Amino acid sequence: MIIKREYSFLSSTRLIVSCCLTILMFSQPTAAVSGDIYNNFKELSSNKVKNVDYKIETNVTDSDVIVIAIHGGKIEKGTTELAYALSSHNNYNYYSYMGIKSKGNLELHITSDKFDEPTALEMVSKSKTTLSIHGCSGSEEFTYIGGLDTELGNRIKASLTKYGFTVLDTPKNLAGISPNNIVNKNMNGRGVQLEISKGLRTQFLSGNNDRLKSYVSAISEAISSIQ
Repeated sequence: MIIKREYSFLSSTRLIVSCCLTILMFSQPTAAVSGDIYNNFKELSSNKVKNVDYKIETNVTDSDVIVIAIHGGKIEKGTTELAYALSSHNNYNYYSYMGIKSKGNLELHITSDKFDEPTALEMVSKSKTTLSIHGCSGSEEFTYIGGLDTELGNRIKASLTKYGFTVLDTPKNLAGISPNNIVNKNMNGRGVQLEISKGLRTQFLSGNNDRLKSYVSAISEAISSIQ
């Protein structure tokens, strides 16, 4: 009987500890898992000041194509510049959420699956073709292509390669295949997500516009080929 009591006590203790650990694990905020401070735009806008910490740029045209940079400005440098260049070259719709703080702009990052700024959602929902420009790490010059619009993605890959740019196999965590990803919330339920290395984005911002112009031309040709 004594042994049974000790066993029962130990089992109960283990059960309590296990439950506590489970509660602690699931009580952690989602932001701690994703790395973001804010889970959505409402949270961010309640803590940050528009046109002081961040700003939003848009240009609405009669095109059914939109190019967005939701981590623009100083969050992922070079993404706003590319999105604007691509949009203005083709008269596409344009949207950029931009970090404009003197430092610490990474805290303004909201992951693509949770980015729900109202203007962005509205503009994307009215588009048939959506291109989302992002920045990733890497000192070499390369691009990852993701999103659910695999047809356009493959055409962009072929076009970039033809123009001399390197396209690498996309890591799973950057694939952009979730239906919750803003790039996939257009009229067709699929878009293309471009992850551009820091090395290539640095070239875009270097003052030598030839690389940027070539990149814009490559993507423009790919989009034109499906319209």
